[in-house]
Order: sequence, then structure tokens, then C-alpha cells
Amino acid sequence: MAYQASKVELSYEFARAIPTDHPKYKAYQEFRKKFGEDGNLLVIGIQTDKLLQENIFNSYISLQNELKKTTGVEDIISIPSAVNLVKDSVTEKLRAETVFADSALTQSEIDSSKNIFFNLPFYNTLLYNPETNSWSMGVSINKSIMTCKKDISYIQ
Repeated sequence: MAYQASKVELSYEFARAIPTDHPKYKAYQEFRKKFGEDGNLLVIGIQTDKLLQENIFNSYISLQNELKKTTGVEDIISIPSAVNLVKDSVTEKLRAETVFADSALTQSEIDSSKNIFFNLPFYNTLLYNPETNSWSMGVSINKSIMTCKKDISYIQ
């Protein structure tokens, strides 16, 4: 029995804990169709009414920049990386422009950019909830790293 126990492996696949005809399972499948593969997104959330104050916002930018340097981080979506689609009158195409600069900002720069950000309804409830003063940062992590057996070596 001890020999067989040494052959035990963990499964990294989603186990069906509920029937496939259950409404919650169906909602989950619809979510996956809409947003793609699951399991490799880490959401970091904070709740504060002070995020858009200069020192806190600049620390939030620094956090995002440090996370981007981390091995396995593929992309980050958060308020500092938010983009606005602007029509280019010359090419007649949409151009993505960052709302906030990717560097330390003054309070007046933050105030100017936050007005643009809050007028983009797409981000409402995706990156912030004005009713609860909560803010989200979505960190996309390489799926092969998320399912790597080395990641759980600290359990042993």
C-alpha cells in the first residue's frame, strides 16, 4: 500500500461537483464561453475611498508594475492600465489610448484622468464599484505555471 501511495498524483482538472443540468453549472459554462478559459486569473481587490489620492494611486501603479515583472504574469487589467478607444480622424479607425500615464502622477493629473475613466461605462463593476468603493486588479497568470506541480511543493 505504501508503494501505491507514492504513485498518487493530484489532478488539476475541474471536477464536476454538480450535475451538468444544474442552473449554476450552466451559468458557469456561459461565463466561460463569454470570457474564455478559467483558472489562471488572480483578482486582487481593495476597498477604499482614497485610491485616487496621489500617494496611494502611485503606490497602486508601483504594485502593478512590480507584478508585471513577476515570472508567469502575462497581463494585468486595472485602473492604471485602463484604455480609452478614441477615433482617429485621419485613419477613421479606433485607437487605444491609456487613461492614466504609466508613471508617478500628480494629483491634478490623476483628477484629470479619473474624469475620463469614470465616463467609460465598461469599467464600472469590472474594475471598480462606486457603491462600495471597491477596486479590482485582474492578474492573468500563465496557465502552465498555475497547474505546475512545483507550485504545490510547499505542501509536502
